[in-house]
Amino acid sequence: MKNVLLTTIFLLSLASSIHAQEVFEWYEGYCLSRAQINPEKATYMQVQNVHYTLAQASELSQPFLAYQPKDTAYLSAKNIRFECSNFLSELEGMEYPKGEYWTTIKKLRLENLREQCLLREKAVIALNEPKALKGTPYCKECSRYVTALEKGGKTLLSLWKEIHEKEVAGALDPDPINKAFEQHWNAPNQELWARIEVLRYGWWNCILENQKVWFDEDQYRIEFKKLMTSVQLECH
Repeated sequence: MKNVLLTTIFLLSLASSIHAQEVFEWYEGYCLSRAQINPEKATYMQVQNVHYTLAQASELSQPFLAYQPKDTAYLSAKNIRFECSNFLSELEGMEYPKGEYWTTIKKLRLENLREQCLLREKAVIALNEPKALKGTPYCKECSRYVTALEKGGKTLLSLWKEIHEKEVAGALDPDPINKAFEQHWNAPNQELWARIEVLRYGWWNCILENQKVWFDEDQYRIEFKKLMTSVQLECH
């Protein structure tokens, strides 16, 4: 009986030791970080989850803005909704380390992902139905683009020309830009070109300029390292 008890204690001790030595590795630039996870703070899966969804920054891949008319054939609001549903379901089901910081950052990541999904879906719809952009995030800040897309005609063309002139003003070699714009301006599907470029270079750039900063990378690094007992770097 004594030997059985000692064996059980040994096996439990061994299991605990193996668990305590779980190591997580990740790259930052040319450096490999090798960290020993503190089992009292997190599991390997929890550490992997936060790294995958925050530091690794897995992003949506479905196209939602066209560069030229033929690209519109590849834009699908349905595909965006499907991809977003999968992303959100996966993130909602992921277990993060316990603690106020991790609870908050997961909530913020979910909110950010929902916002990105909505904007992408509406961008695809707005190519033919500009009213879809009304009521979306940053609608007030980017209202001039929404209004021009909705009105079409001279209002849209005027804003398109303004965007082009701004691009030319900041270009080192404006000739190719002017040549491409002239071709698009005189194309039979001129207004489609205008919608495509106002959406991409007007509305979407405005969205990017006004997006809320939800993720503090420096703070994340601090909190992430608190989950470890040691971190070693190997730089090549």
